[in-house]
Amino acid sequence: MSAKMVRRYWLSAMVMLLTACVSGPPKMEPLSVTLSDIQPGEMGLLEQEYLIKIRVQNPNNVEIPVSGLSYRIELNGKSFAKGVSKQDVTIPPFGEVVLDATAVGGLSGILSQVAQFQKGVPDKVSYRLSGKLASTNWSYPFDSVDNIELPGLTGAGAK
Repeated sequence: MSAKMVRRYWLSAMVMLLTACVSGPPKMEPLSVTLSDIQPGEMGLLEQEYLIKIRVQNPNNVEIPVSGLSYRIELNGKSFAKGVSKQDVTIPPFGEVVLDATAVGGLSGILSQVAQFQKGVPDKVSYRLSGKLASTNWSYPFDSVDNIELPGLTGAGAK
């Protein structure tokens, strides 16, 4: 092999390597992870169980495998419940799944909410769902904040 051919080979290899580095993998849009529902489960004095539904939406054109999740729920800025769930699901491209899970809260979470309501019934309750989705070789953190409007409970609309 001549020196000219070796140079051409290395030049071609370098161009291909630079092209691969520049293009890289496509940028993924963030998943939307929200609290879809929460219902009381088994209730005890020191510990309460809640049946929750977590909606995960995938705005990307690739499927995303999930093997589990861990999460925390805050109400009005105070820790309320937490949980983990081992679920093997695949979120289809431009699709969504609703994961059924169980969250566990303690007596202090209930008492802090009761104390807040004793100060007056708010017109809304804020909540935060944070945690991470996991697969075999990656972890995706999420943090979702929203409000639940309670206009009928404040008495503002009553005559």
